Amino acid sequence: MTTKPAKGDVEPRREAGIRSGPWASSMVGHDPQATMKELQKVFIVGLIATKRKELETCQQDEALPAVVERTRINMFDFLPVVEAKPADAEPYAKIIGLVEVASFRQGEVPDSDIRSFMHPLSDENLIGADANILDFVRNADRQRCRLLVSGLEISGLVSLSDLQRLPVRAALFGLVTHFEIIMTNAIRREFNGAEGWLARLSIERQSQIEEKISNAKLMDGFVDNLLFTQFGDKETIIRKSPFFKLNKTAFKSELAAIQSLRNALAHANDYASSRGAASGTCRTVRLIEQWSKTLSVWPGE
Repeated sequence: MTTKPAKGDVEPRREAGIRSGPWASSMVGHDPQATMKELQKVFIVGLIATKRKELETCQQDEALPAVVERTRINMFDFLPVVEAKPADAEPYAKIIGLVEVASFRQGEVPDSDIRSFMHPLSDENLIGADANILDFVRNADRQRCRLLVSGLEISGLVSLSDLQRLPVRAALFGLVTHFEIIMTNAIRREFNGAEGWLARLSIERQSQIEEKISNAKLMDGFVDNLLFTQFGDKETIIRKSPFFKLNKTAFKSELAAIQSLRNALAHANDYASSRGAASGTCRTVRLIEQWSKTLSVWPGE
């Protein structure tokens, strides 16, 4: 059983729709930016990469048709291109580039060698093994494969298809949750602690939220009125604000895409089971980051 705070501790905060209590410190007043930074330290690209010892490679003078046929079994989308032999005392042959083979699995394969289609090593296809997963996801639809650099060596490979891995799912859900916190704080700033935001919702949603609030108070589980709103409620409250001067049609459409990703993550749906779905997830991540920056300072003075 929780201990109720003294009346003098509760009443000043009730006007803001926030209750002081044993759970309040974990839900109100924390820094969402600091929380996100800590989350990013945990979910690093190295968690989702294929380790170097597990990579299949090819050489630049190999025939492309033979290499493509070889990958029909393991279904690697990209292969590192290596020199013919490793240097003395080196465990692996030196990687000199990347070649995408997935695009050749359908239709006729050009009668050429790997060299003709190889992408030499550059900043565009390298990423630090300790980089945050979101650093890769953000542009993975544009740069679908990266070689991981760990210390002084290449330690693995990550590609667009790796968005299906569990650490990516966790990182994405953290990003979406962080965005929802930003939306909540934006609403609080606009209303300065008052509860007028409820009037912007439909009568049905008002009734449902008020019922949940009443039940929470009866069970001594009430912290904050806004915690009982759903993602779509927050979008509606912000969009209907007279202070929201941006394109409301675009805002509604783009937040619908974010909500769709949120729901897919929450209910174990296929958010990255195909190249199209994975690419859509990358675009949605960019939308989240864009609107996070906007709403972090909205409404302005």
